[in-house]
Amino acid sequence: MQRRGLWNRNFVGLMVTQFSGATNDNILKAVLLMAVATGGMWDGMLGDGGAGIVNQFLTIPFVLLLGYAGQLADRVAKHRQIIATRIAEVPIALLALVGFWMGNAWIVMVAFILLASESAFFGPAKYGCVPEIVDQEKVNRANGFMTLATNIGILLGVGIGGPLLQYFPDMVGVVLVGMAIIGLSSSLLMRGLKPIAPGTPFQWTPYGPYLDTLRLVRGTMLWDTMLVWSWFYAAAIVVLAILPEYKVPLDISETQVSMLLGAIGLGIGIGCLVAGFLSGGRINGRISVTGGFSTGAIFYLLGVLHPDAIPFPWLLALLLLLGASGGFFLIPLQAILQLCSPAAERARVLATANALSFVLMSVASVLYWMAATALDMSPNRASIGCGVLMLGVSAWMSFGRGRRILHARAPESVA
Repeated sequence: MQRRGLWNRNFVGLMVTQFSGATNDNILKAVLLMAVATGGMWDGMLGDGGAGIVNQFLTIPFVLLLGYAGQLADRVAKHRQIIATRIAEVPIALLALVGFWMGNAWIVMVAFILLASESAFFGPAKYGCVPEIVDQEKVNRANGFMTLATNIGILLGVGIGGPLLQYFPDMVGVVLVGMAIIGLSSSLLMRGLKPIAPGTPFQWTPYGPYLDTLRLVRGTMLWDTMLVWSWFYAAAIVVLAILPEYKVPLDISETQVSMLLGAIGLGIGIGCLVAGFLSGGRINGRISVTGGFSTGAIFYLLGVLHPDAIPFPWLLALLLLLGASGGFFLIPLQAILQLCSPAAERARVLATANALSFVLMSVASVLYWMAATALDMSPNRASIGCGVLMLGVSAWMSFGRGRRILHARAPESVA
């Protein structure tokens, strides 16, 4: 069997492509969240809890399209699907550019929905191809570097999103177009991958692939992994929606809000990279449990403390630690989904796991919006529920049926 080193042409191309895509996604998301938050340029346009509605624009396309994306990624060469998504991103970025130049929020939101739709087709292919382009014992490190690239992109996206919105709003679209061109160029480095299951029947109903995959994994360790993976993202999206609301009580600028969001992104990247190296060539579920308990405790602390009770530098440090804890939580789970899934169904398993997470993210966003509007609840108090959720998930992994995750082992060959 041919050895596939970590820094081969395909992996480098995938890393740069992932970085540029994550940057664009998060520039646009961060700008929209800050624009509709209290004091933003489109303040009040979506009403109270508008951040939750923006999150819905992100989650719904993923839920509707990931089933198709997973099927395609198993049927065709994954690098071809990746290149196709990068081609689509260029005109989408141009549409966002037009929206910002016209000052039309609805055009920008349409571009955001289209960008989320294109990203849905990117996801199963990019993570599904990792075991195909690096050796099995390097998958954890590859995931660590991939997530570091993702979160450097997130850091850059949210880091420049605030200053662009504050000082150069007309330039947001220009930056999006530039990053889209970089992503397309780097994706062309990828080549040589073969379709894994070209004869798989294609289902045209959006929910059919999910049901088939859930029947396949129901009652197995993969099912347990999907659950804890999804609940983490449900909690995380609420906390990310809360952070722009710190702007008023802390009297900080859009740039400083970007720093708060960026601290989480940088922390996740660092945590994933460290967890990848600590895991070595095996799956280490105990790292995930450690990260889960730490994440839950910090979520709870953010909810208990009033927003103005934490000095800005301390809040940055706390969010950096929160991100690192999340990285520890995610890396072993991602390795389980990639290495323990049947090779011919790997992309569909990853797509279903992500779709389940987006369903729960959507539900969490609606609940957050309802709590903010109907109950007039202080936004940061929602973080208490997120903390309790993560502490419960971590306890289930430690003492309940989820203990199977702690004993996960990859088969001898996964390619």
